[in-house]
Amino acid sequence: MSTLRELFANGGPAFIAIMVLAVLLYERTFHLMLDLRRRRALARRYAGSASGAANWPAVQEELRETFRQQRIAIGAMIAAAPLLGLLGTVKGMVASFESLASQGASRSMEGMARGISEVLIDTESGLVVAIPALLLLYLAHRQMENAVQDCARWMAAAPPGV
Repeated sequence: MSTLRELFANGGPAFIAIMVLAVLLYERTFHLMLDLRRRRALARRYAGSASGAANWPAVQEELRETFRQQRIAIGAMIAAAPLLGLLGTVKGMVASFESLASQGASRSMEGMARGISEVLIDTESGLVVAIPALLLLYLAHRQMENAVQDCARWMAAAPPGV
């Protein structure tokens, strides 16, 4: 727990923003994946029924539209995470150079080390949040495509006249 406190203390405001973004991003991504799984199960349940066969185009479009709407918001959050890390990097570099310019030799090294620590923490945390989320978004896309393909197979396998 003290390591997490140290990260928040050393990472600065950009780190806090990245962590808040991470919570929102991963909550939304996992919600999307669970929603797609739920919709796929519903589609399978109604695949053999007359109403399911009649509504297949609507079900297919709903799966794709659900994914598309969420993908836009999730994609924006994925892009924002490294940018927040970059913002923290710039802030840390500014703090480092201000420390060098305004203080004596021994104190400037302390300020420089603090600024570099902030730079590294913010850069790393922005990337650590974005890269796995990007992979999860890809998995959600594959899950949506597989659901659409499965539903098409289920509809084709339904008995004629159903």
